[in-house]
Amino acid sequence: IKTVPLLLHVFSNSIEELFEEDETSTLSCLTERWGFSDDMVSKFFRPFLEGIYLCPLEEQSSRMFHFVMKMFSEGAAALPAGGMQTVTDQLVEKAQATGIVDLRLEQPVTSLRVGDEGNFRVTCSNAGTIVADQVIVATEGNVAQHLISGLTGYEDLQSLPEQPQRSVGCLYYAFKTEAPVLDPILILSGIGENRGSAKSPINNVCFPSVVNDGFAPDGYSLCSVTVLRDAMDMYIGRETELDMVVRQELADWFPDYTADILEEWEFKGSYNIQNAQPAHLGGPAPANVHQGRDCSVFRGKQLPQGIFICGDHMTTSTLNGALQSGVSAGSAAALELL
Repeated sequence: IKTVPLLLHVFSNSIEELFEEDETSTLSCLTERWGFSDDMVSKFFRPFLEGIYLCPLEEQSSRMFHFVMKMFSEGAAALPAGGMQTVTDQLVEKAQATGIVDLRLEQPVTSLRVGDEGNFRVTCSNAGTIVADQVIVATEGNVAQHLISGLTGYEDLQSLPEQPQRSVGCLYYAFKTEAPVLDPILILSGIGENRGSAKSPINNVCFPSVVNDGFAPDGYSLCSVTVLRDAMDMYIGRETELDMVVRQELADWFPDYTADILEEWEFKGSYNIQNAQPAHLGGPAPANVHQGRDCSVFRGKQLPQGIFICGDHMTTSTLNGALQSGVSAGSAAALELL
């Protein structure tokens, strides 16, 4: 019943109106504003929202909570056919189809400087220097801060606090038997305070191949397991032990499949993603919607003409936010060429 006024609120207010509200932590919003019980918070909202924003509810923005509730209530979650890599592949294909794009990979940028002729010199660690009239800095916020602080007149950016980053771990299993869950749903750990402990590290589980069979080879299924930062940190350098503990917890969740999970499921690997997304609440870059902050301004300072910034740290810590920011910066750069 208590979800009704919450849903009415997000349905009846625009995204802009939701982001104009006073910002609190999501925990305060859930308990003090909407009156949800500790049990509901512990067994549903914590695993659900902490699996999205990768940090405790105490560190999450109430604006982002209302935003994500509005998005999930009005739309649907989806996975691209062929996997997330296809999003990047599509961008690359369209860029190369122009015939004028020189795509260079695995060339980390170490510095950005203004050249003698008013252009920019981009130095790469293993590919020399690239001279350009315009530069779009499409990096994590902290990397952008480091690069921009190397410009004359912007050195003070180096002393500003960096935007906190959220990390997360993912484990993947392949198997030939039927998936324990055949519905395209996210399965949350609702065990309360023991969630994320050494013996119960799982936060949520899904079976991507149930959503789209292209996520696994013919005859196979795929299981994706999310483990949040604190639990991953307990198993640094102990991947085999983490695999064993995760298998046992999965077997407890799906007892009819215990033998398969413990003996037949093939461990495909684990990924500890250190900079999965930026934090917004209480940090130097609060969430911003609809194209994000001005791409020609960074941390309150107007950038030299020809330099633009984009990334999820300029908008919201979502895939859509990152793409929107990229479109904004690309459009601004194109306008300068006209």
